[in-house]
Amino acid sequence: MHDDEMASDPSEYWARRRTLSPSPVRSTVADGDRRLSVLADISESAARTQSRALLERLDGFACFRATPPDDLHLTVKLFNAGQGHADRIDTEEIRRLVGRIAADTAPFEIDFPRLNLFPDIVYAEVEDDGTLVGLNRAFCRADETVDTDRDRGGFIPHLTLGYFTGDEGYDDLIDFMETNRNPGLPTVEVTELALVSFDTTADRHTVADTIATYPL
Repeated sequence: MHDDEMASDPSEYWARRRTLSPSPVRSTVADGDRRLSVLADISESAARTQSRALLERLDGFACFRATPPDDLHLTVKLFNAGQGHADRIDTEEIRRLVGRIAADTAPFEIDFPRLNLFPDIVYAEVEDDGTLVGLNRAFCRADETVDTDRDRGGFIPHLTLGYFTGDEGYDDLIDFMETNRNPGLPTVEVTELALVSFDTTADRHTVADTIATYPL
């Protein structure tokens, strides 16, 4: 997580793109060594194949490390993410919660109209019918969960394309993004959610163990 004040709209960080200081990813270790997340895994969609050229191009900038195509996903909700609430997180309770929310959610389509950035990542903006925001808010309202800084009003659905590693060549990367804002990714239908577990001491580019999947 970066130290800049959180934005609540994608245009806020884009307007500041030339003045931002890239913030390399730092490990966020909770009270345990695992972190749970609900996500929509799109690594098996056409987006994986069509993202390869873009990810390879982004990976060529010295300040950046691209997400492997096999790890592409949309985060819906993070749990026990370094907030000192690990004692309130029960995996079985979360499994049941995700099942309840997924049962009330229909499959939905998402588009990726533009490249954008947070101080720590480059991402593809997400457009849908409001389902991703609705899902995040549903999880935030549940007694089994706690909010993170990017929840509720600050939740910006996004497809992480990679992480900043420093500031060398940052202006060149911005030049590229300004002239190549369309990521060229296809529309994707989300048909299931997954509850996964991350190792907080490992590389954040890798989704760890899948605990359960939930068809929509």
